[in-house]
Amino acid sequence: MDDNLKRTRIEILLLFALYIVFLPRVYMTYDMGFWTDWALYIHQHGLSVAYNSTINYFPVYLYCLYLYDLLQGTAENIVHNINNLKLFFVFFDFLPVFVLCFFRQKIFSFRIPYLYLLLNIAYIFNSMIWGQMDAIHTNLAFLAIVIGIVYPVPATLLYLLALNAKPQAIEFLPVIAVVLWYSIKNIRTVVTITIAACALQFVLLMPFISTGGVGKLLYIATHAVDLYNKLSISAFNFWYIVARGNPYFINDKDTFIIFSYKTIGLSLFCMAALAAWVPLFRRFRQLKKEGQSPDQYTYQLLFLTAGMMCLYFFYFNVQMHERYAHPIIILFFFYSVVSGNYRLYLLASIPYFLSLDKCFPDYLPIVHYKIIFASRVIAIWYTITVAYGSYLLYRLVKQGKGALLTPGSADQ
Repeated sequence: MDDNLKRTRIEILLLFALYIVFLPRVYMTYDMGFWTDWALYIHQHGLSVAYNSTINYFPVYLYCLYLYDLLQGTAENIVHNINNLKLFFVFFDFLPVFVLCFFRQKIFSFRIPYLYLLLNIAYIFNSMIWGQMDAIHTNLAFLAIVIGIVYPVPATLLYLLALNAKPQAIEFLPVIAVVLWYSIKNIRTVVTITIAACALQFVLLMPFISTGGVGKLLYIATHAVDLYNKLSISAFNFWYIVARGNPYFINDKDTFIIFSYKTIGLSLFCMAALAAWVPLFRRFRQLKKEGQSPDQYTYQLLFLTAGMMCLYFFYFNVQMHERYAHPIIILFFFYSVVSGNYRLYLLASIPYFLSLDKCFPDYLPIVHYKIIFASRVIAIWYTITVAYGSYLLYRLVKQGKGALLTPGSADQ
């Protein structure tokens, strides 16, 4: 075994153990109250009838709660140790690093400065402090993108798990589709993917089939979009720049100039996302046509495009929570790894951390100066991030197809 790889594995495992030992005991009481009630319901009534309760999350998270129940054993332990539920979220924070650093030569050849990610408070705050599960669907979808270039079947299953964790995983679909379209070489792979995906989906839904849970899950999935008809739910995005008044108290169906806020936000997102996606599709079409493997330029374009599409999704759409920006951190980090330019990664981390800490203001022992944590100031940070990321993407696309870049050459 390579000594550097062995040392990397040891360091990552030690850091993971350190995070477990020193896991913060504080959490967002409102959210963790739901996790406690749901875990108790599953413990007392069983997983199969979970959707007969107030539970409105997708199956993957219910399996996490079920496993947590098994580990705790009693209702008293479930309540007393609810903070330990964060361990599932922290595991998924580490999952991409586990996979890509432990098996770097087989999946991802670039050397990963993983401490730049795992020590970033903007990246771990949501899981370790807040106690939310966005790391699960984000990192399953991220791994699907990376692995899908070489292994389309496992990538499809990973993405299916992401969709079964949280519906927000749909924002990754255009990028996943391009990657799978490139990597699927024959009809046999298509058949294998179809059978494997159907089998996995059946296994995930199997406990709920006989109890009517599948129908209730479908209802939850189809009504998830308009659960909160608010212009923004502390997302501090585009609407905090242009809207008059607090977007939290504005109905997204109200008219803004001519159309509703919701229609305008969706239109802006679709236009921006399409402009970002088309060059990525053209790049992979060229590689597929010429039978070539992705080069450094392609990986830069892949991670930057995926990150910008997630950022556009968060920035323009209505009904966004502050946590929905979570995917941009890991995507911009890996763009930085390949390109050598960490400016966008740092720039994106600032507003995301500020927004999380603003909504959970009692954790860090610092003075929350109003001017720094003001909603519109954070929105301006996000706006600068959108502008700079769009500029980098425009410049990268302009360099042309087939360019084989040296590290960092696209961003000097």
